[in-house]
Amino acid sequence: MQKIGICIKLAAVSGLSYIRKNPHMALAALLFLAGIAFLSTKVSTISGALFGAGASLLGAWVTELNNRRSNSEDKARRESEARRYLAPELNRTIERVLYIHQRAIPTFSSASIAYAAGEQIVKPNDLQKDFIPYMPTLYPNAPQFRDLTGDDATALIAFYDSLHTLDKFVNEWWEREGQLHINIFNMILTYSDESLRFAEDCIQKFELEKLYPPKYDSWGTLSSRIECSKVSAIQAREYHMARLETKNAKPAR
Repeated sequence: MQKIGICIKLAAVSGLSYIRKNPHMALAALLFLAGIAFLSTKVSTISGALFGAGASLLGAWVTELNNRRSNSEDKARRESEARRYLAPELNRTIERVLYIHQRAIPTFSSASIAYAAGEQIVKPNDLQKDFIPYMPTLYPNAPQFRDLTGDDATALIAFYDSLHTLDKFVNEWWEREGQLHINIFNMILTYSDESLRFAEDCIQKFELEKLYPPKYDSWGTLSSRIECSKVSAIQAREYHMARLETKNAKPAR
């Protein structure tokens, strides 16, 4: 009995929720029932009016239902088109930050070796422009951006904001007097790490790997290349810490 009571309550709640969402249908059903009730009375002529009113409301409900479906389909279409419109630029900027990350790893390692040895053993030939990320031109002014879902827009904003952080650091701290190369490249690696973390979310939401599959199977997907680069960065930092421990363990001359 208790289970039956719970089922009745759930059905009632579900029914009330449906009525709130579809008031036209609920009122039409009520008018039809009233019309049926009046058929067997002395004022049966009222039944026709009630049936007519019910039919009008039912028609209005069908129209509203079709409009909802049409609006929902149109919204989904615009969201899909917006993702496809913004995808090329997004893919290009992610590829660039991945390049920066991959370039920063050996440069950081080179600076680490030099710092541990107390001299510049390996001099990298990197230029500042090698670490400048590509910035978006469509975002945020393109009208398609407003058609994105909240989650898609949030992912895009987070990624592009991280590019601004990386760009600002490279422009302001490159070859700054008094700063060690190891510190500068460590921060470039850190900021590009952060950008790639946001990029992975964008890759999934904007289906970039479906739109831009690797040209050759041996290249791997964009996500797999990001993962490999992140693993290499972790290893580079571990080797750096090992060098520091070795350096600190040596007696001072």
